[in-house]
Amino acid sequence: MGCLPISKNSAWVALFVGVGLLRAAIPAHAVTPAEADAAFAALNEVYWDPAAKFFRRDEHGGRKADFWFSAQLWDTVMDQYDRTHSAEARRQIDDLYEGFIEEYPDWTTNKYNDDIMWWAIACARAYELTNDERYLKKSQESFDFVYDNFLDDKFGGGLYWLNERTSKNSCINSPAAIAAARLAVLLKDPAYLEKAKSLYAWQKQTLTDGTGKVFDSIGPDRRTGRVRTRDFSLTYNQGTFIGAAVLLYQQTGDKTYLDDALKTADWTKANLCVGDARILRSEGQGDGGAFKGIFARYMRRLVDDCARTEYLPWMKANADAAWRNRRPADNIMGHDWSVHAGTKIESQTATSAVAMVLCFADEDAE
Repeated sequence: MGCLPISKNSAWVALFVGVGLLRAAIPAHAVTPAEADAAFAALNEVYWDPAAKFFRRDEHGGRKADFWFSAQLWDTVMDQYDRTHSAEARRQIDDLYEGFIEEYPDWTTNKYNDDIMWWAIACARAYELTNDERYLKKSQESFDFVYDNFLDDKFGGGLYWLNERTSKNSCINSPAAIAAARLAVLLKDPAYLEKAKSLYAWQKQTLTDGTGKVFDSIGPDRRTGRVRTRDFSLTYNQGTFIGAAVLLYQQTGDKTYLDDALKTADWTKANLCVGDARILRSEGQGDGGAFKGIFARYMRRLVDDCARTEYLPWMKANADAAWRNRRPADNIMGHDWSVHAGTKIESQTATSAVAMVLCFADEDAE
C-alpha cells in the first residue's frame, strides 16, 4: 500500500513531533561512482532473487516485496541504468517487470489506487529508458483505469486513494499528475496534459497551504464522519508535488509551477530534516521506509531539468550521510541516515537510501 492508513496518522504525527535533538553536522564528502555502484550491488546481493525475478521484502526468508514497494525497487533499478547504462541493469528492468506481472497479472484488483499509479509512473519511465512499447501500453492502461473510475467532484475534485471511495490523498493525486504529464509527452496527446494540470490544480488548492507544505489527505473522520484535512506532511508527498510541478513547468513554461517546486523543496529542507546539514529525518520502516527515495528522485529532476544546482549540496549531504552510516558488513543503509544502520532492514527502506546515493553521486568524484 502506497499511503498511510488513516488509523496510523496519530502515530506518525507523534513520531514527527517526538523528533527532538538535532544532531551535529559532519562535513559531507561526495559519494563516488564506485560507492554508488557498491550501494546498488549490495541491494541486489541482499534482497534480489534472480530466479523469482523479485526483490524480497526482508533480508532473510522468501517473502516478496509488496506491490507498491516493488515499484520503488524497480525505479531504483532504473536509477542505476539511467546513470550507468549497464547491460546488467537493463536486463534487470525487464526481469523485475516480468516477475511482477507473473505475480500480479491484473493490477485492477488492487484496492489501493496509489499502488497502481506508482506502477503507471514507473512504466512510463521504463518506456522512456528502453523504448519497449509494452511499458507505455501498461502505463496508459493503468492511469486510465484509475482516472476513469475514481475521479469525481466530491471535495471539489481529485482521485480517491481507495477503491472504497473514502479519502482523497496526496499519494494518489500528485503521482497521477506525474503519470498524466509523462503520458502527454510520450503519447503526444494534449488531453493528458489537461488531466495533469487539473489534478495538480486540485492538489494545490486542496492539499497545500501556499507555504510549500503538502498535506496528506482530505476525507471523513472515522469517529465523527465530518470532513477534515489531515495536514501533516511526509517526504514522498513533498517529492511528488515537486515532480508534478517540474513536469508541468517543462511542458507549459508557466513559472508558477517552478515557484511551487522551489517553495516545496525549501519547506522540506526547513521542516522535515535534522541537524545543520539538514538530513532528511527518519520516517521509520514499513510504508515510511520508501518515502525519502521518492523525494530524492524528484529532487533530481528539479536539479537537472530546471538547473537548480543550489540544492546539490543539501542532497549530496544526504547521500553522504546515508552511505557513511551504512552497515559495514554488507553496505546496506537504514531508515535513519543520521545514525548507523541497524538490523532487520526491509528492502523498501534500503532502496530508499540507494536511490538517494544513485541520484546524487558525484560522477566527477574519485
